[in-house]
Amino acid sequence: MKEKIAVLKRFVDRLLDIYAIALFLGMFGVVLLQVFMRFCLDSPLVWSEELARYLFMWISLIGWVFATRSGTHIRVAIVADNLPAPAQKALDVLNLVLTVVFAAVLFWYGMAMLRKNLDVPAVTLFFTYAVVYAAVPFSTALIVFYSVVRFLSGIHEEGGTLA
Repeated sequence: MKEKIAVLKRFVDRLLDIYAIALFLGMFGVVLLQVFMRFCLDSPLVWSEELARYLFMWISLIGWVFATRSGTHIRVAIVADNLPAPAQKALDVLNLVLTVVFAAVLFWYGMAMLRKNLDVPAVTLFFTYAVVYAAVPFSTALIVFYSVVRFLSGIHEEGGTLA
């Protein structure tokens, strides 16, 4: 069972890494194009700022997924590190449960936002706002996935102490 989970996690890791790189390169390219067009050709693009903003939003939410994947979220270590080992494990489990609950609530509301914006076109782009709002359910689904994987694998990675 752990082997199958590890294979699935590696597959999702690889896809997520490729996706994050593509998003970042897309945002970087759009911003460079925007600067070039504005300052070199004195002909700014109407759509570039909006697209860069939406790509940045997607990248920010993907950053939350990366932090969940590696267990590197900010935490108050002074309290957790001074607890006995069983209490640290219980705190880690509580943290995972709360993360999953919070992500599930965000997923629910993110899907509602997505559905409400299926037919609302973006101001200067060729897609609807549903594409923009899809970042919320996409990232929260991955957060739930990584939290469950982390729980099932016993949180042996950095940032966690559950054994």
